[in-house]
Parts: sequence; structure tokens; C-alpha cells
Amino acid sequence: MRSRILLALCIGTCSLSLAAQTASNVKFSKIAAPVTNQGAQGNRPAGEFYHATYTGAAWGDYDNDGFLDLYYSDRNTHISDNTVFNNLYHNSGDGTFTRILRAPLSSTAFSCPVWLDINNDGNLDLVVSGLSNWHYGWNEDGSQLGYIRAHAYLGDGQGGFTEIDDCGIRPIFNGHTGGKGHNWVSAGDYDHDGYVDLVMTGFDDINRLNKVHFEDAMRVVYLYRNIGGTRFELQSTPVMGEKALRGLTDGSAVLADLDGDGWLDLLTTGYSEKHMSEGYIYWNNGDGTFSEGDPLPVWALTSASSSVADLDGDGLPELVLTGIYYDAGRKCFTICKNNGDRTFTAVDTGDTFEGIDGGQLAFGDVNQDGRTDILVGGHGQNHEHTTWLYVNQGDLNFEVYGAYYNDPFGKLGSFSRVTHGSHHLIDYDNDGYLDAWFLGWCNGGCSNGCLTELWHNDCAGKDIPANTSPSAPAGLAVTIDRATSMVELSWQPGSDDFTPASALRYNAYVKNLSTGECSMLVPADTLSGFVKVSALNAAIASQAYRLRLPAGNYAWGVQSIDTSGRGSHFAKGTFAVQSSALDRVTEGSAHISGAKRRIRYDLATMGNICVYDAQGKQVINTRVNGCGTISVACIGIYLVTVTQQGKTSTYKLAL
Repeated sequence: MRSRILLALCIGTCSLSLAAQTASNVKFSKIAAPVTNQGAQGNRPAGEFYHATYTGAAWGDYDNDGFLDLYYSDRNTHISDNTVFNNLYHNSGDGTFTRILRAPLSSTAFSCPVWLDINNDGNLDLVVSGLSNWHYGWNEDGSQLGYIRAHAYLGDGQGGFTEIDDCGIRPIFNGHTGGKGHNWVSAGDYDHDGYVDLVMTGFDDINRLNKVHFEDAMRVVYLYRNIGGTRFELQSTPVMGEKALRGLTDGSAVLADLDGDGWLDLLTTGYSEKHMSEGYIYWNNGDGTFSEGDPLPVWALTSASSSVADLDGDGLPELVLTGIYYDAGRKCFTICKNNGDRTFTAVDTGDTFEGIDGGQLAFGDVNQDGRTDILVGGHGQNHEHTTWLYVNQGDLNFEVYGAYYNDPFGKLGSFSRVTHGSHHLIDYDNDGYLDAWFLGWCNGGCSNGCLTELWHNDCAGKDIPANTSPSAPAGLAVTIDRATSMVELSWQPGSDDFTPASALRYNAYVKNLSTGECSMLVPADTLSGFVKVSALNAAIASQAYRLRLPAGNYAWGVQSIDTSGRGSHFAKGTFAVQSSALDRVTEGSAHISGAKRRIRYDLATMGNICVYDAQGKQVINTRVNGCGTISVACIGIYLVTVTQQGKTSTYKLAL
């Protein structure tokens, strides 16, 4: 079924209403000097995070001490206009941070760093792609192409890193001026093989020199499959095994389960080679390929970050689309309700949301009412650089807190006016309240036009209770298809004081007891349940997860995650996978190979070929002789039997 964006607007239940809790129970205060070991930065006082502008950032517990640390990389004009600084801030756990240098991490500007576990050892690794020189520019002879970098670092869980020499990621970037989307890299196990994969969008300048106009770089969306935790492999035709993903840049790429089937789908937005704003949804087929839905219509946006979040608590994420729709020359902020049938409906939000470019989105429940709020910085349609907090009132209604531009909304509090950078909602001090952190291009607060700030959530002073962990799921069950080694893990829903059961997400892990490898949807501590990252799109809302595993003995666990990103303890179990028919193959004298949905055969005598899919269903039965090819309908794992002169040989092919 192809996706559709319905042009109808929600009326009635989605009309503007402030009957629920208002933003008056929200309060934040700026932390003046959170970095204890950092001296003054030129004309900036001591103790501030290094200033930055047009770059992304990532929060993750890289040293396994139970507190989220911070990484970003950019120039700090208070120190140098040319140098790109590598900023890794260790969270001390007492509310302060220490800036440290960790070789071999390389400085990379205009980047989107992502914490993930590449090799399933339980420790956070880091992927960073971008520019090593802040002043990179397109040039006709391509002499600056070496400034484009892609790095993958393996972490040891104690603060050390080792770079993967040939990680397989092509060096691309997503713009080197303001206004670009800074969530252009996303991680998640899209093919359920137990290893975390990547998707990224941007400019592939290596191919630019083949263009008529050298300024026109190749716009791409690249999907990378993780090959056994050792490297990444570009999937050139992931759309039904026949087509590439449509190229875009100046936008976003998000892996998330949009239809609730437990498989990660893909949302992309940006600017195409047609010089148009475009957006697409790709639905995961569950066999390693995607089906392309209908293009997003008038909300296909450029020069901002778009994302997804469950805003109405029904377990299905809405589309949150920000940026410039160049075809009409206007700025937009659009929420599209997820209807649960692969269609979306644009929501009438009245005058609450202001159209922006340079928007960078963050989501979480800041006031413990179980609803997902929105933190965003942007350059507004009517107001200059501004940071807004949209407080969720239920039924897809929101109230504004923190509009700084001459306080146009007349609310109680304000954030600094920061846009075009990176915004996050994280509980940095583990006190049960989501705090705000952001960097970017500012208007006011810094003479150089750059800010990097941490704001503490003071809702405790508003008599808002601290968030506690949800309860773990119960009723764990394992179903194994012995013919294919497909394992289905299932469980009963968890519960939470604030988050409704329908809005809880789930994180699962599977650990091979022989090798020690631990595959997990979202990095978390298996003992405490502490979620090690702030990016949670790879978590699922369904109560089941399927993956294919080789024979062996396994431990597994599942945890609940609430709207503030807090995880429960893991409910745990064990299971064993026996050798399957697909693992027991014999090869005879016939020559059989295959790729891209085609089986190539070379038989010396007349024979019979039967082809079975991963579920054991016969899909081909034919008589052949000599050399030739046979095509199958879908990409996947197949069992091929060849019978010649009464003898049968069996082959296992990945097509």
C-alpha cells in the first residue's frame, strides 16, 4: 500500500484549546558555567561550552558511568576563525562537565555525529561525517575534496577510541552554510540482522566533477548495511532491489517505525537535483528492501530538520516537517497526524506554530504529563532567531513557552535566541527532569553570533514530580520458525505513572551466549536499564520483534521507555535456536550462483531446479540444461535444489 498525505485538515478535536495543563508549570534556568576545567574563550567568560554555529551534536554515555556525555565539532570564533575544534565533554555526574581530548577523534565541522554500537560489544561507538575545514568551497579542479571526511570510531567503554581504517562510508556532507538540516544521519537495524545500519543524505562531491556545472554536487540519500560489525556497505538499489533512494540534500533522513509493524521505515526531506523541495517515505518490506510511497506534497521542505514523534500518544509517530518550501517561497511548520494505515493528515494548529527555516527539533515530556513536547530553534516567518518550546496540551494542541523575540507570546519564560544549529532535550543530571541544550547562530547574547548553552529544568519548583522509570514488560515469549531460524520475541505492555501504555516504546536485546555479542535496538545498560543515547527513533511501539539468528544459545531482554526517554529495567529470558534447513546445505557438481534477484546456473546435463523462499515456500520449479539465469520476485534468502541423474544438491543464496 502506497502512502498518502491527506489534504484535509483536522477540525474540532484538533482545534486550538488550552483546557489541559498550560505552560505555566514549565520553568527553565540557564546554567552559567557548566564546564569546570575551561578557561575564558576570548571575550567569553570561563566555564562555558565551546561556542559553535552550524553543526550537529550527539549525547551518549560513552564511558558507561550512567550519565550522558556530549560530542560536537565546529569552529569557535572566540579562539580562531579557521580552526575546527573537537569537543568531547565528559559528564562528571555532579552537574558539571569536563572538556577532554580523545585521540583519534578528528575535528569535523557541519557534521551530524551519531552514537551507536557498531560491533555489538555493548559500548558506544561514534560515526561522524562532514568537513575537516570550515572554509571548504567548491572548486573546479576538485583540489579541496580531501576536506570531506567520514569517520567511524569503536569505543572501548572506558573512554578510549579506535578508528576503523576502511569503514565503507563515502565522505559526504549536508551543506556548509547555515540553514541546513543537522539530523542528516540516522541509525537503526533496518534489516533485523542484529547489526545497526546507517542512512545519510547530502552532497557526494566525488561525483561533482562529472557535472556540466562544477558547483552542482550530486545529491544523495545513502543506505549503509552493517556487515557483521566490521564495516558498512552501501546498498545501491534498496528500493525493491531495483532503484536507488532519491537524492536530496539540505534536509533530513530519519529511520523510524512509521506504521507500527516493528520494521524501521525511512523519511527523507530536502532539495533535489531538480532544484525543488521534495520529501519521501520508504516503507520497509521486511526483506532488506523498501517500497517507495507517494511523494510528500506541499510540506516537502528544505534548509531545516524534519523528524517524527508520537505527539498524540497512540503509539504511532507523527511527521513534524519544518523548513522552506522553495517551490512556493514560504517557511513552514507542519504536523501530519499518523492515521495508522500508511496515510497522514495535516493538522490545523491555528497560529500556534510559526513557519521557520534552520529549524532543529527535539522531543520529550518536560512537565511529566505523559505528552511529548517540542523544543525547536529556527528563523521564523515573522520573528528572527528564536528558540521555542511547544508544550503539548493533548489532542495535538500546543502552547508556546520560551519565545524570546520581544516576548511576542507574552509567556513566563524565555530561552536564548538560537537557530540553525542543534537542539536537545536530555536529563543531564539524572534528576528526573528533561533539560534543554542547544548551540547555533544567535541573535543577542554573543557579539560573534554564536551560542552553546545548557538550561536546567526547574519544574520541581512548580510542584511537578520527578519522572521515574516505567515498569518492565511482562509475559515474555519466544516463537521460533525452525525452517528459517526466524525468531519472534513478544511481550505484554509495561506501564508508567505519566506515560499512557499506548505511548510507551520498547527496546530489546539479544545476546549470543557463546560469542558474547549483544544486539540491541537502542544502546542501553542491560543491568540498570539506563538508556545510553538521546536518539530513540530506533525504539518500537509494538510488543513484538522478529530477527533471524544462527543456531546457538541466547539470552534476551526487553524494556519499556517513556515519553521522557527513561528506560525500565529489562525483563529477561533465554532461548535456543537449532540448525535450520537453510543452514544444512550440500553442493554437488552443478555451478550455482546469484545476485540481484537472479540465479545463474551451469549444468552439464538436463536437470530440475526448485527454489524455496525463507519461509520454505516453493517459488520456482523448472527443467533446465546448460547455462542460463532464473529470476525471483523479491530480494531475500533462498534455498535452491538441483536434481541431476537422481542426485540432488542444495545451495543457499542471498539474492
